[in-house]
Amino acid sequence: MKHMGLFFLTIALLFATHAQADNLKMLTDAIKKPITIEAGKSLRMNVVFNHTSHRGINCFTCHHMKSDKGRYVSCSECHKGVGRSAEPASRFMAFHAKDSQHSCYACHLEKAEHKPVRYGKVFYNCRPCHMGQNKAVQGAGVR
Repeated sequence: MKHMGLFFLTIALLFATHAQADNLKMLTDAIKKPITIEAGKSLRMNVVFNHTSHRGINCFTCHHMKSDKGRYVSCSECHKGVGRSAEPASRFMAFHAKDSQHSCYACHLEKAEHKPVRYGKVFYNCRPCHMGQNKAVQGAGVR
């Protein structure tokens, strides 16, 4: 009986490892491609986000929610609405809130404050996030 239990445990671990490897491959493939975050009617306001340029940041900094299916939740699944809105749950505030630990704008402000020579000129006004129509069209997917 002891050997039978060990056998079933081994089989279960093999299936779990295979499924986990498939999930890891899907995640790795997805983060290699830039995504376009739609910001409104104008393509100039869209943001092309490249995961690889943010590889030193823990995924849960931005993806602070995880689905019951074990995948990261995209911003638009919780933060609804396109356009400027001061509502805390709006997509605009998800990216622009100055006092949030998950906001793009707050993180970029902090980087510019701590390393002004490196980041201060790079993160100027709305750039480099909102780069204009040509850059916005290059994104591979919309989230």
